[in-house]
Amino acid sequence: MPKTVFSILSLLILLGLWPAQAQQSFNLPDVSKMKELTTQWSDHAPDIPGKETKMAFYSTPDGLIYTIYSYKARTLGFSFHSNRDVQKTYRLFLDSAGNRLFQEVSPGTPWQIPAWAR
Repeated sequence: MPKTVFSILSLLILLGLWPAQAQQSFNLPDVSKMKELTTQWSDHAPDIPGKETKMAFYSTPDGLIYTIYSYKARTLGFSFHSNRDVQKTYRLFLDSAGNRLFQEVSPGTPWQIPAWAR
């Protein structure tokens, strides 16, 4: 198993991102032990003017970058990637039902703020 894949799998287990219920649902990572980097805004609701989705960025000691997406203080999802290999490690997880269980979304798939968060 390549070292990068092994590191990511190990980190998933340590951060509680291992499946929560069925194989498709994951828990929100615990960012309290991560270094907070910055905050930016993005547009994930074409019907709301401007950039409404908050993106808070965090890093782990081994170079993983986590992004927590929220709207009006409701956590919508999260993503992570390695600083060393952005294109091959990027993963995105969204809470489509409002139950704080996150399902993986294919990279590059456009997504919008789910109805439960509006």
